[in-house]
Amino acid sequence: MNRITRIVAALVALGAFACLAEEASAESKWWSIRAYADVESAYISRGYIWDVRPYSAQFVDGALHLGPFGSIDASVWTMSATSDRGQSGRMSRRAYAEIDYVLRYTYDVKLAKDWTLSNGIARQWVTNPGYVTGRTLCDFQFTQSLQNPYLTPYWKLRTIRHPYDANYAFVGVKKAWTLLEGLSLTVDVYGDFSDRRDFEHLYGPKPWAPASRYRGGLQALNLVFRLDYALTEHVGLFAFVGQFDVVHGDARRALKATKIPEARRDLTYGGVGISVAF
Repeated sequence: MNRITRIVAALVALGAFACLAEEASAESKWWSIRAYADVESAYISRGYIWDVRPYSAQFVDGALHLGPFGSIDASVWTMSATSDRGQSGRMSRRAYAEIDYVLRYTYDVKLAKDWTLSNGIARQWVTNPGYVTGRTLCDFQFTQSLQNPYLTPYWKLRTIRHPYDANYAFVGVKKAWTLLEGLSLTVDVYGDFSDRRDFEHLYGPKPWAPASRYRGGLQALNLVFRLDYALTEHVGLFAFVGQFDVVHGDARRALKATKIPEARRDLTYGGVGISVAF
């Protein structure tokens, strides 16, 4: 299946899913579904650039709302490479090369009018069926965000326990503005943080001092501008552009010494997609 066929199939499936879910949504309010399909210019995850060639992603999440007891949801995210070069050269297949599964419990605390503290705990399985040497990564996730009319601060901690032990987190703040009817702009600024063990996994031994260890801390900074346009009550389009910069001194030195094309210290990236929500 070539990349154009994959993208078209994902969009058609998403449209069919939207029609079916819209018919069912009027019957029940104790559940909700979100989904999207997009194309992005680079694959960036955990403060690290994994590939600088475009890829397509699909995501679907279903939630069960338990009233005052919070909500439970399950989601699936897939990634398919659109190139056989770069990191994707390590793939045995490009379609659905990575598939991630998440189970999550979320509980919201109403602090005041228009002020809500959202708390979440999740278990994630990152599988790599399309990579020759891919292994499943398992982690626990802890999240919080403070929803309010001004700035929304948030953070997520990922405690990795398989196939190695490490901790990764990001901390950020975002703000959304309504530009026109149905059109909104969100500005998101956040930093990636890793401990020593995660640095060692991502960058390997220091080329200039193999026996010494990395220092954990702030790994990278991100600035993202995102536009969302509501086509209907349930279907929308989105586009985003972001700037990614590795700021940790040792990480920048390690990337500079690496010759692979993906070893970028700074990158401007973007993407476009379609989303549905019920």
